[in-house]
Amino acid sequence: MQFLQGFASTHATLSVLACVALGGCAALAVAWAYGMGHAVTKKEKELRLPGDELLGEGGPRLRYEAAITINAPMSKVWPYLAQLGQRRAGFYSFSFLERLTGFHIYNTYTVVDEWQDMYAGEYLFYHQNGIGSEIKEVKPGAYFTSVSDTRSPSTSQGAIAFKPPFAVKVFGFTWNFYLFDASPGMTRFMTRCDCTFEPFTGLRKWLVILILGTPSLVMGRRMLDTIKKCAENRKKEPGQWLRRALS
Repeated sequence: MQFLQGFASTHATLSVLACVALGGCAALAVAWAYGMGHAVTKKEKELRLPGDELLGEGGPRLRYEAAITINAPMSKVWPYLAQLGQRRAGFYSFSFLERLTGFHIYNTYTVVDEWQDMYAGEYLFYHQNGIGSEIKEVKPGAYFTSVSDTRSPSTSQGAIAFKPPFAVKVFGFTWNFYLFDASPGMTRFMTRCDCTFEPFTGLRKWLVILILGTPSLVMGRRMLDTIKKCAENRKKEPGQWLRRALS
């Protein structure tokens, strides 16, 4: 009888663990399906763009890119890109999740004139502890590029070159944004991120993909969707509907 009780208890424990594992895999699959929802075209994938050279030529790297078509001209989209940053308008993503994981980010969905002066050499903060990337090139109204690389860290005050705890010696990534004319009055908004690290081995590669890549995909997808809504005048500040109703 005691043996049967022990077997039943072990079986129940294994069943719970199996359910948790299956649930985790399902959640991961949903996150990736959502995050990959704005695929680039074959032509866009083949484009050589500003910022592609920031991690050096050649060498192994991971790449994530996404794009969305916005029913507004580039001049309406750019102001939202120009004010990206933890110390400015946020990143137009799931800010409650960002704060839950320690990022002091609050999104602003309107254009703020004081936040429009983006320039090369400026540091784009992601986190209040200094994680971010340095702006390397800006063409107002069209694109900007940025990089974080432990081989050549930014000298901006408060900046740090992020390196994950995966026993890597080198870690670098880019985060670049581009606007293209799609048709009269429309914009193709594209983002491209490259990542490299050493040693570039199988285990570390999968750790980067799963632990860092998954949230990046999800938050990046949300950013594209929200900027589209902002530029199309379909996104309002929280509580704005109430202020209008009371006015």
